[in-house]
Amino acid sequence: MDRAGLDHRHRTYDGWIPPTVVALLHEHGHHDVLRQAASGGDWFCARRLAEAASGAGPDGRATALALLEPFAATGWWPAVDTVAGLLAEWERDDEAVVVLRPLADSGHRYALRDLARLLARQGHVDQVVALLGPRAADLTLAEELVELAAGHGRDAEIAALLPDVGTGATDPFGFWSSDAVDTVPLHARFLELQGRTDEAIDLLGRHVRVEGVVYADHAEQLARLLGRHGREAELRAFPTDEGEEYALAALAELLEEQDRIPEAVALLGRSARTGNPHAAFGLAELLARHGRHDEAVEVLSTVAETAGGDSDWILHLLCRILVDVGRADDALTYIGDYFTRHGGNHQEEAFMKAAVLKSSGRAVDAEAEPGELARSDEELRRSGTVDGAIALAERLVRRGEPQQAIAHLRDRLDGVNVVRGQNLR
Repeated sequence: MDRAGLDHRHRTYDGWIPPTVVALLHEHGHHDVLRQAASGGDWFCARRLAEAASGAGPDGRATALALLEPFAATGWWPAVDTVAGLLAEWERDDEAVVVLRPLADSGHRYALRDLARLLARQGHVDQVVALLGPRAADLTLAEELVELAAGHGRDAEIAALLPDVGTGATDPFGFWSSDAVDTVPLHARFLELQGRTDEAIDLLGRHVRVEGVVYADHAEQLARLLGRHGREAELRAFPTDEGEEYALAALAELLEEQDRIPEAVALLGRSARTGNPHAAFGLAELLARHGRHDEAVEVLSTVAETAGGDSDWILHLLCRILVDVGRADDALTYIGDYFTRHGGNHQEEAFMKAAVLKSSGRAVDAEAEPGELARSDEELRRSGTVDGAIALAERLVRRGEPQQAIAHLRDRLDGVNVVRGQNLR
């Protein structure tokens, strides 16, 4: 198997068992099925078995590497990344460097990033500069260069390597690209790491709004910078039309760090009462962190009723808080009542209930089975979609029919050139 073949199978599941089915097979104890598939070149099965083995001492670590190394030997990034990550986790940095080096030498961006992080962890700042400096035109790598090497006696050299400060793209969506010409956040971070905080604040402040466009990433970085350095007055004076939401979050975090919890609660509460769901979310998290779970649930319940169709993220936090305090049944009841009152996607309701059951350590029963909930086995077989094929396989595994699940997947997915979510062809 070469990299192109692995990429194809990773994208289409052709010849491999999809990861959700792999997780269920492992959860239900069908390890022989996973081992057989892994020996036949199934990455998802090999990875799951390796994850399970990696915590079982030296022998388990050896087993994990034996499972993953045939994939990593091809130079395929997901496998190289996984193996290097495990070696680093086990504090075997020299071996991780050896694994990453070939891809890094070929110019692979994320291999370069991870290799630089390992070298910095070993104290090899000169090697970090030599590795990333010539590639600093790539903002992703320039950011790593700044984070890893600034403040270690090479700042003048690093400053000369960084791309010039840009004025920002005129397209309001241009800053989404990691290769955008706008390097303001990079230079501001460099200034901060050099201890030139006022200059960093000034630079970001001048570039929050460019040619009438507010840059959210600049505003967020400025707010976080002010918060890190205790600049409370400047956070309170943050312009309302230039990222006030970020300033609010940073100020609340600063107040919490200073143990001024009532002030943080009042600050977020005022904004939440005006209908700001982000403030309500932050307030609920704050209350939950300090043991005020009933108040957190009340805040989220209120905002969920007014958030309209965009309330899933609110409901997920509400359920997580209830589960954390042993009230999983209340979470299930709330989900059911909410969808009864507001209607909505029955499948999303099933997913939420399944997540509550799983996170509370309870089996996901048939009534809360995620996926193609309302459809019969035969309908799923005839659906002609990848999602339908996977949903039926998951159902078969839960019923204790792993071989039937694998046979079904082989029939529906093997040799089929599809992108997940599309129809089978």
